[in-house]
Amino acid sequence: MGRRERNKEDKQRRLEAAGLAAFLAEGFTRASVERIAEAADVARGTFYLYFRDKDALFTTLIGRLFVPLLESVARARDALSRCEDTPSTFPVYGLLGGELATLMVEQEGALRLYFAEARAVGSGGEAVRDRLRDVHGLTVSILDDAVSRGVLREHDTRTAAVAIVGGIDALVYAFLRDRGTIGAWSSGADPILVQSEVIALFRHGLAPRT
Repeated sequence: MGRRERNKEDKQRRLEAAGLAAFLAEGFTRASVERIAEAADVARGTFYLYFRDKDALFTTLIGRLFVPLLESVARARDALSRCEDTPSTFPVYGLLGGELATLMVEQEGALRLYFAEARAVGSGGEAVRDRLRDVHGLTVSILDDAVSRGVLREHDTRTAAVAIVGGIDALVYAFLRDRGTIGAWSSGADPILVQSEVIALFRHGLAPRT
């Protein structure tokens, strides 16, 4: 990689770091391109060489969480569609839980941004809720398929999807709140345990009646 390419990558990293800090400190609506550019030590015009506008920067940052999250859930959906009975689904759920736990740790900044904007008014909040709807849609498709093949019992899959996603959401938020600032996860805040406990709860609760 040449010097010019390294310089471009460095500026983009600085803009993303400054944008994340500004969005978390001020909220998406109040944060400005001018202050983000200043914090990144670049000219205001340089910002627009990398991002169309503030919304594009926000989409990039929140995508650090949601793009791999949706990819993990989609892989789990495909794997679960090939499971012939309930026990064969257990390793798939376990793998999904591990992937999501790792993602939470690696993308803690984006995770905090998600919680900061999830209920906010404005385009930032709408962008987050659009991605969350994608997660709900994938979860419903997984449950619908499992019910159709008898792997899970008959139930209202949309309600169950809200409960599953919302349960994980609430537990992760509680851990982040208790931790305070971004850094190493505290000793009792094990993200792998969060995923495994929620998955086990709903997996057993939705198992076919014997």
